Amino acid sequence: MTVMITVTRKWQSDNATISHFVIPGAVEGELREGYFLERPGPDTSEPNLRLRIPEGVYQLQWQSRTSLPGVRPHIPIPWLFNDKVPASRFIYIHNGNYPANTDGCLLIGHSRGDDFVGRSVDALRKFKKFLDRVGIDKVRLKITSEYDEAKDRSRAE
Repeated sequence: MTVMITVTRKWQSDNATISHFVIPGAVEGELREGYFLERPGPDTSEPNLRLRIPEGVYQLQWQSRTSLPGVRPHIPIPWLFNDKVPASRFIYIHNGNYPANTDGCLLIGHSRGDDFVGRSVDALRKFKKFLDRVGIDKVRLKITSEYDEAKDRSRAE
């Protein structure tokens, strides 16, 4: 049985995109919902552009190598890919709080603010606990967009 985690992009600025996600079937001690911070749009599957990935359904697998010093203590970390975004793009879910902490990866958090996600390390730990229990190969991430236009307009003014 596949578990589909729904990720809904809701807030965007010139610096970041923030999504809300829900994890069905999470139990006590695991992450049930939270936020992802990504780079701003537009979406792209091309590497090295520091932009967010396209909407779609993504497979996950573990990655045990990273060049990011702040992420190394938390490996293995989830690695996202699909038919549009190859594994060679190296899109991970990892800890971090601000847009400067990502080149395209999804930064996980318990809370959110303007261009910020909070309690990232704890959120990652609880997310990994869920993935270990159900099996990372049985989990998919479905990314869609439903932006809060009023909030986005107020940032532009």
